Amino acid sequence: MVDLIWIGSVGAGAICLGAGMLGWMKNPQSKAATVFMLAMIFVFVSMTTSSLFTLIDSDRKDTADSIAKTSLIALLLAQTFLWEIGIVFPVERTIRIKPPNFAGGVMIAGVIIAIALGLLATVDYSHGDTVILDPTGLRIKVAYTATMVILATAFVLHSRDRESEAQQQSGIRYLLGLWIFAISGIPYAIDVLSNSSIDFVHSTLAPVTLVAGTALSGLIFAFSIARGQMVMRTAPVQEAMLSSSKASFKLLHRHVYLIEEEKPNFTFNMFADILKRRCFDCENDDSFPCESIECSTCKLPCPCRECSKYRNRTQGLIITRQFPNDVRSGHFIQTTPIIWLSTVAGNDNMDPAKMSLLTDLLTNFMEKSSNGVVLMDGIEYLVTSNDFARMLKAVDRWTETAMTSESRLLISVDPRAFSDRELALLEKNKVVIKPSEDDGLDAVMD
Repeated sequence: MVDLIWIGSVGAGAICLGAGMLGWMKNPQSKAATVFMLAMIFVFVSMTTSSLFTLIDSDRKDTADSIAKTSLIALLLAQTFLWEIGIVFPVERTIRIKPPNFAGGVMIAGVIIAIALGLLATVDYSHGDTVILDPTGLRIKVAYTATMVILATAFVLHSRDRESEAQQQSGIRYLLGLWIFAISGIPYAIDVLSNSSIDFVHSTLAPVTLVAGTALSGLIFAFSIARGQMVMRTAPVQEAMLSSSKASFKLLHRHVYLIEEEKPNFTFNMFADILKRRCFDCENDDSFPCESIECSTCKLPCPCRECSKYRNRTQGLIITRQFPNDVRSGHFIQTTPIIWLSTVAGNDNMDPAKMSLLTDLLTNFMEKSSNGVVLMDGIEYLVTSNDFARMLKAVDRWTETAMTSESRLLISVDPRAFSDRELALLEKNKVVIKPSEDDGLDAVMD
């Protein structure tokens, strides 16, 4: 029976590990996906080692204790990362590790506490053929699980007033998988609360329930991530307001703009103008420029935060072939994420051959933002790593997402790089702007 339980534990842990890998792959450069991946790794380690100490004879108690400590530390770390996901998901809070701010300090303290408590685990051989964790280890496991669920639920519910519909759905899916994972430990909780050690509970019911619950939790996470119902893409951010005047360009939501120019200078200037000024159709004439980008800590009345039309100022995302530092310094862009199309490995780099990941990144951003604008610069480079048909299919997917969300999509292209037929296909269903010929400028100039 023990062997079957161990095989089931490894299988359940593998399902969770697969869910973590899927989340990380579907949401590249996401803090929430990284924390979720760490949690699933430790779930796998815990499930793999959770039954091994029961196979060790009492004359090798030191070895059994070491395995038990490893298993409990891994479980507590998994649960720590699971509740810490609530800090950056579904709504991201500012985290700084070096030097740590409050949120960063809480995350570091959680990891330290989990390791310290896990080191207290020992093995109990006083129940005949049933080998279990000592009562202290069981109490830690049950109490920490309850704490994890309460903290994670509190974080998610506390953020509901700032969540979009997609974020609320993601939060519900996350809590569903979390609660099933926690409920699977009820037999252990019953034993601890009743202050007894029932052979049937420890040898059969508790391990089987834990394995089944963990596997089901992993399947829910994996299914939700694969179906786009649990999106862990980093929340869109906004730039500090440069001027209280309205934007010089009027880009309509749910529209795609194709800017045809040899160098994307006009596109970047237009993008920066939209990010740093009030919306062109702003109804709050008393808006003022923020003096700090830490808007979350500002308690002054802010017409932008109280906007009933868009809920916040414009949030941007840049995909480009230009080096990100040059873009930031050249256009004074501070907080807006910039993804560099490059084969060089890096946290904010994207391999142009991985069109599906790039599409996931763009669509996730546009779906999560209530007032977003995406700048796509590098279509020509995408064609060199893919064929034109594949690139066009991706552009059509981005266009559909922009038209069904509260976002705008700016695509800069060099018309010299495409044939007349290819350019015609790119122009379809888009507002075409040719700055060099003043074509289309009336549509965007306010």
